[in-house]
Amino acid sequence: MTENRSHQLSKELIISERRRRESQRLSGVGFWELDHNAESLYWSEEIYSIYEINPQYNSANYQLFLDLIYDEDKELVDNSYRNSVASGNEYNIRYRIKAGDSYKWIEARGVTYYDTNGQAERTIGTAEDISEMVIAQQKIEHMAYHDELTGLANRKRFSDKLDSALLLANEQKTNLVVLFIDLDNFKLINDRCGHDIGDEVLVNVANNLKNCTKPSDLFARIGGDEFAGFLFGVNDADIDDAVTAVKQAIEGTCETQMHSFNISTSIGVTIYPRDDADSDILVRHADQALYEAKEQGKSRVRYFDTERFQSNWSRRHLLKEIEIALENEQFELFYQPRIRLSDGELFGAEALLRWFRPEGPVSPLEIVAAIKNTALEWQLDKWVINTVLSHSKIFKAKGLQGPFSLNVNTSSLENPQFPDLLQSLLFKWDVDGEYIEIEILEMESINNFDATRKILSRCEALGVKFSLDDFGTGYSSLTYFHALPISKLKIDQSFIKNINSDRESLLLVKSILAIADTNDKPVVAEGIETDAIARTLAELNCEFGQGYGIAKPMPIEQYINWTQERLVKSTT
Repeated sequence: MTENRSHQLSKELIISERRRRESQRLSGVGFWELDHNAESLYWSEEIYSIYEINPQYNSANYQLFLDLIYDEDKELVDNSYRNSVASGNEYNIRYRIKAGDSYKWIEARGVTYYDTNGQAERTIGTAEDISEMVIAQQKIEHMAYHDELTGLANRKRFSDKLDSALLLANEQKTNLVVLFIDLDNFKLINDRCGHDIGDEVLVNVANNLKNCTKPSDLFARIGGDEFAGFLFGVNDADIDDAVTAVKQAIEGTCETQMHSFNISTSIGVTIYPRDDADSDILVRHADQALYEAKEQGKSRVRYFDTERFQSNWSRRHLLKEIEIALENEQFELFYQPRIRLSDGELFGAEALLRWFRPEGPVSPLEIVAAIKNTALEWQLDKWVINTVLSHSKIFKAKGLQGPFSLNVNTSSLENPQFPDLLQSLLFKWDVDGEYIEIEILEMESINNFDATRKILSRCEALGVKFSLDDFGTGYSSLTYFHALPISKLKIDQSFIKNINSDRESLLLVKSILAIADTNDKPVVAEGIETDAIARTLAELNCEFGQGYGIAKPMPIEQYINWTQERLVKSTT
């Protein structure tokens, strides 16, 4: 009976051991046991497999175990194990072991058992290959802190690293150069060649940034074609050269699979501790310097300056004044007549914004610059359109015909609600769409060309016409001329004023007129200051003109009087 019972227990132990080994094999977890008295180490088959050791040629021992560990982790593992045995705490550590030219990540756990005298008898534990899990974690962490396209740090990582770099720069009493970078005209690359080509350019720029920095420096892609970075520990005398080196690394010819581009960049810079601020303010100041660099033109570097920062405060103050002026109806519209050059017949006018505040007048250019990229752009455009249309009844009563042209901010032209705004205001004042003509100026600032084209087409369906302002002054004129619903061209006054004295101006005007004639588009010449210029343009078959030589912009009452007097003169 006892023998059968013993046999049964032995059988159950064998089965249990088989189950344990099978579960370890399936789970990839190995078992190990260290006998402190015999100084022997036991490894299960799974341990040999994990460590890629052949048990026929290598007996398990502690020194062999240490030899397998990655050199940088060896001391940490040994100390951790010995501290665990000495303290009685559970042994739990992650380390790397050599695996050919690479390594594996191992997670080991163990617990030590002691005799009645408190001496360590044996330590048993498990070891598991967690390489796949660690790699997955590293990928997740990399994705969380790096830009997927370029591999550079993202905005979050840049912010964290900048905080750390700022603390270190303060401790070491050294400079920290913070940069904000924007690629010039990158939007045109996307519009003309597609986003895939644009992505190739961004990757190329990112690689160039990686290759021009020290380990203590960092660059990040913070969105679109915008990059940010910092250079640590640059001497005062070397700052300009260091920033120039970054600029030169980005600029130049960029080859993609199908295209070649000449890349230029604008950079804003601020320097700690000259700019003694926290990381958020430093970023804001570098961004402000970048904005100023782009305002100056392409391929520029601009350093943050406190005085200029004060001017930005002035802008914010002006914005508040503009908001109040809108609420209190302080703006006016002046009208500058437009004539047909062949016979002098009046052909509408251009409505121009004027603001005569108590402290003195503010130019339209100042207003436009102040409200750029703010909600006031939409509000002011709405006011201008509504006011022009509200004057329609007065003009019609006096027998004055349009069209009346007006300027609208690019942001409004990009707003899907713009056609609805036009339709509601046309209905409100019972005016046909042909009554107004909207002038398009800042083509390169349009962010989504295809969407804007659809918006303008919806406006055109209402009868509203569009003219391309300052034609000839920018690359965008010819690029977008055929694609947009343009009914008229306006030649910039910079070409008109010298037409009788400068051969290049004359040839350029002739070229523009030829383009317009080929495309059956009428042309308006701006800035006509003399009768001689008007006659020259008429001889060149330029259809319309406006300028101080014809009439200056004037308030509505004066404009009406001027037109009535001109009508009387033409009939006598």
